[in-house]
Amino acid sequence: MKIIITGSLGNISKPLTQELIEKDHAVTVISSKPGKQKAIEAIGANAAIGTIEDVLFLTNTFTGADAVYCMLPPFDYFDQKLDVMATTRRQIGNYCTAIRAAGVKQVVHLSSIGAHTDKGNGLLAFHYLAESLFKELPADVIIKHARPVGFYTNLKDFKDTIKGKGLLGLFLTLRFSGFWPLLTGKTGVIAANYGAEDKMPWVAPVDIATAIAEELTTPFTIRSFRYIASEELTCNEIAKTIGEAIGKPWLKWALMSDKDMLGGLKMFGMPESRAMAVVDMNAGMHNGLVNEDYYRHKPKVMGKTKMKDFAKEFVAIYNQ
Repeated sequence: MKIIITGSLGNISKPLTQELIEKDHAVTVISSKPGKQKAIEAIGANAAIGTIEDVLFLTNTFTGADAVYCMLPPFDYFDQKLDVMATTRRQIGNYCTAIRAAGVKQVVHLSSIGAHTDKGNGLLAFHYLAESLFKELPADVIIKHARPVGFYTNLKDFKDTIKGKGLLGLFLTLRFSGFWPLLTGKTGVIAANYGAEDKMPWVAPVDIATAIAEELTTPFTIRSFRYIASEELTCNEIAKTIGEAIGKPWLKWALMSDKDMLGGLKMFGMPESRAMAVVDMNAGMHNGLVNEDYYRHKPKVMGKTKMKDFAKEFVAIYNQ
């Protein structure tokens, strides 16, 4: 098959490309960075250097493809000028225009858990919008939506609070553990407005890549979606696994109030409206709304990578 991959050599697109090449598919990888061309070609793929903001470039690249993998570039949620919904509408619109013009009939779209609704899921609502826009394509375009759950790699965002660094790290340690950790050196905590005994599904990017490779190379018959997960754990179990790996077996995952979470995000400079969207997303994970459709359509087979495997990777991130 001739397959087009977006996302350059990111955490999902690189292993996805490698797996498809190993299975003898002809793969073209789209990247907006000319400096990535040699790295793309080094793993056996063709490089198409351009941006998804350029519809003509997308159309030319998609022409002749058997299948296309579409993903949105990561957002900078601290960008004061960013309009997440408008950007989603424009970029998915570009994909749809190019798909129509190029005559592509088979598409796999990287969506997310929480994309089943636009209510009560906060920031994840843009995934619902993206799926809705793809539905407007002609009926003979078969679309598969990949809905991964929370990424293991998102845990790296807690690195500084786990270390107990800075004002926020000290505040959270005092807030949830008291003064004793400061006296004993047992500082650090994971904290969010979901946590503690909340049970959450998690996934490794490499397991997402494996699932998407399967979808791209399996006959396209009807429009569908697929949840992708590696393991389900409570937040306290996650904290225990990470803590033991980094030499902090006392580490716990504290449950913050929505108010405290909002204040923390604003303190770090996130625009208030977007901070509120993150708080709402987390609240949806805490109350079960974000995960409800996942449990209705739970994957029969989990990915191979478990939290204990990721913990080894986290040690290197933590020690940087």
